Amino acid sequence: MSVRPATHAGSWYSNRTQELSQQLHTYLTKSSLKGPIRNARVIICPHAGYKYCGPTMAYSYASLDISSDVKRIFILGPSHHIYFKNQILISAFSELETPLGNLKVDTDLCKALVKKEHSEKGKKLFKLMDQDTDMAEHSLEMQFPMLVETLKWRGLSLDEVKIVPMIVSHNSIDIDHSIGDVLSEYIKNPNNLFIVSSDFCHWGRRFQYTGYVGSKEELDEAIQEETEVEMLTARSKLSHHQVPIWQSIEIMDKYAMKTLADTANPERYGAWKQYLEITGNTICGEKPISVILSALSRIKDASALTIKFHWPHYSQSSHVTSIDDSSVSYTSGYVILE
Repeated sequence: MSVRPATHAGSWYSNRTQELSQQLHTYLTKSSLKGPIRNARVIICPHAGYKYCGPTMAYSYASLDISSDVKRIFILGPSHHIYFKNQILISAFSELETPLGNLKVDTDLCKALVKKEHSEKGKKLFKLMDQDTDMAEHSLEMQFPMLVETLKWRGLSLDEVKIVPMIVSHNSIDIDHSIGDVLSEYIKNPNNLFIVSSDFCHWGRRFQYTGYVGSKEELDEAIQEETEVEMLTARSKLSHHQVPIWQSIEIMDKYAMKTLADTANPERYGAWKQYLEITGNTICGEKPISVILSALSRIKDASALTIKFHWPHYSQSSHVTSIDDSSVSYTSGYVILE
């Protein structure tokens, strides 16, 4: 048995059991979502240090329709440390350590996924990741303690649920759809839940992103005309701009949420990709979100299934007013499938 150590405990979050449990429990109980949302089987939530994103993160976990019927939880995060193409990397560990208790990995399913191939190209769609890559990746680990605390909050045993942790880097559209075909079969089954790990806009010169729009209408026009949004520089006259930078960031982030939630658009995956190209918005989980969006769109018999996105909470690490400032945005989302 191999156990993935909690490599970010003591830095990104507390390694003291009681302190961490109390912190996360407080976030969960203070969210306005006191009980699970019926059929909320997919959530999107941030992965920064808990003191920054924990209150927003809690809205996603509080919404999750987790009960004794749930047997498996997939966790998809972006890759921050290595670049790879057209595959998903899956954890090769059998357990995931947290200061609150260990989670068990569904090793049987991980091995089965590794055998999956592209229907035409014969390329493996999944691969086990090496342990160093796994231990370095915080987008997955930051979900583990919050998930453990949520399971305990709902009165469930850690032994009742198995986890499938995976990271996504860069996929072609074709590979996204092929992986979507595989994952769609699991999304349909209410015994499976999905957690998508993603922060939203990383704004500032240190993130190499200073995108700006003055209004939703301006962004609408940019999308329609396929023209990239303005990038602020030290020479930009902010007094001539319509809204403060932090409000511009919020406009762009909420437009992204609206794009994901537009179930009336049969080309939602394409609209999502277009939004990212036009805005350049630095949504670090855009790749796993793309995979889930593809999986949702490729559920067979989708006409009998209603898919609805909801966004109960949004926050920013700071309110940017100057080109010299920076911030990271956090949003909580859940998807109802019924």
